[in-house]
Amino acid sequence: MKKIILSTLLLAFGSMYAQKAKTKPQTNKIDKQLVGIWKGGEKDQQIAGMEKRWVMDRKEDGTFILIFTTIHDCEVNQHIEKGQWWIENGEFHELHFNSGQTDTYTYKVLDPEHVKFNSKQQTMAMATDVYSFVDTKIDEDNQ
Repeated sequence: MKKIILSTLLLAFGSMYAQKAKTKPQTNKIDKQLVGIWKGGEKDQQIAGMEKRWVMDRKEDGTFILIFTTIHDCEVNQHIEKGQWWIENGEFHELHFNSGQTDTYTYKVLDPEHVKFNSKQQTMAMATDVYSFVDTKIDEDNQ
């Protein structure tokens, strides 16, 4: 099941590479350690009983494409977001073009393939007090 979801996400990324963001990105400071294609997930943190998985392509120009898959009560949904990311005051910022919302996280590079993020704000009622997750870099074999 994981390979099917990941394959679907990667196919969607491929088709989206040809499209350009509607909003022209600004040049911002980035951390090159965060550039690349990353996968992550969490369960029961934002909504009890919901599992979220994602693949995010953080580009060196500060733009990103994010594909979310949610699983809740045996229902699977998927959506795609585009935006801009940057580092400011040592924190990771993620502006979502569709909503206009910016998420802010502290982050720690654990090793070249893993980054831990902790949310700085709670924009909605969360099922847990702290929203955190680890992103894993996808290698050339899409593992």
